[in-house]
Amino acid sequence: MSARAPGLATIVFTDLVGSTEGRARLGEDAAESLRRVHDRLVATAFESNGGQVVKHLGDGLMAVFSGAAEAVTAAVAAQRSLDRHNRSARDGEQLDVRVGLSAGDVTFENDDLFGTPVIEAARLCAAARGGQILAAEVVRVLAGGRGGHRFSAAGALELKGLVLTADPEATYRELMETVLRGLAG
Repeated sequence: MSARAPGLATIVFTDLVGSTEGRARLGEDAAESLRRVHDRLVATAFESNGGQVVKHLGDGLMAVFSGAAEAVTAAVAAQRSLDRHNRSARDGEQLDVRVGLSAGDVTFENDDLFGTPVIEAARLCAAARGGQILAAEVVRVLAGGRGGHRFSAAGALELKGLVLTADPEATYRELMETVLRGLAG
């Protein structure tokens, strides 16, 4: 990603839940192998839906999308890929991942992204449970029903360090039964 003027983007963060404990339990080599599986599955889902991985975070990824619907579709595709992996993985080698999405004006600088939407996406990711996708209200609104995604209110969340002017109840989660229904078929 080259430097460019500030602009609208949708930001997605993932986090591999329990990665530190898994590293201690599995050992460095096995943990690194699982991290690479996570990175490959998630990056493939993101890139095949128009996203660009901005950086690897050790136990997660940060990606950018030009559209909110594409970002939600990518997050769902990543969770589906992870679920397929988990169905065939040995005990202790499952990947439990949480996802956070936000959108707004960001600054593109030195192959990185900066701004409140970046911080909000990271905080939403941290607030999510494994297997859950949390999205800021702006993502739901921008997606505008495209992609067939169904959102439900996640309730009030306190996001560390953020003072949001929007309704604190206005955080949404992509309904994962949509994901699971797609796998069963």
